[in-house]
Amino acid sequence: MNNIGNDPKGTNKIDDAATDGLLGTPDSLAYRIGEIERHLHNTEKWFGIAAAPSGETHVADRMAGGIQPFVITAGNDDFGAWVQILGSSDTPVASGAAKFDGHRVMTIGTNSTNPFIVQIVCCESADIATKIAAELFTEAPYVSATNNNDSGITEVITRRFPAGTKVWVRCACIGSSGSTMDFYFGIHEYEG
Repeated sequence: MNNIGNDPKGTNKIDDAATDGLLGTPDSLAYRIGEIERHLHNTEKWFGIAAAPSGETHVADRMAGGIQPFVITAGNDDFGAWVQILGSSDTPVASGAAKFDGHRVMTIGTNSTNPFIVQIVCCESADIATKIAAELFTEAPYVSATNNNDSGITEVITRRFPAGTKVWVRCACIGSSGSTMDFYFGIHEYEG
């Protein structure tokens, strides 16, 4: 049996050693396992457009009665304008949360059944072009069988970002101009 408190040769088995998880050393094995555990076993918070937005600081409110979905509009067979969906004061939601990641989207309406491609970027507005050029964004396709959008919730994968990071979204609709997508989105938050 290993003596965890007295191991001068560093021979303790990893399954006998306690770890700090996300409060430990970034990118260590324990940290990475903690990150995976928090992603798979976590709470989720959902957002819509803020009832009383304030510049780039507050643009999203927690999904509840009366909170409307975000709307993004495709360009002419191209991407439309960027729409901010998280402001610098919208996270953290939970006290002590240091980071978050985008997790899921619930599309509740479109005016086209053509395929959409959605791009998500996390940064200051002045840095969007740089992030796009460096391929530091998430893309997710979406197709609605009908304009009623009874397809449920779509998984989205983003990197983890520090609380207070702004998030922007835009879309294109293949073979279409001015098509819209209405949606709510959910995030996971992490302590470290």
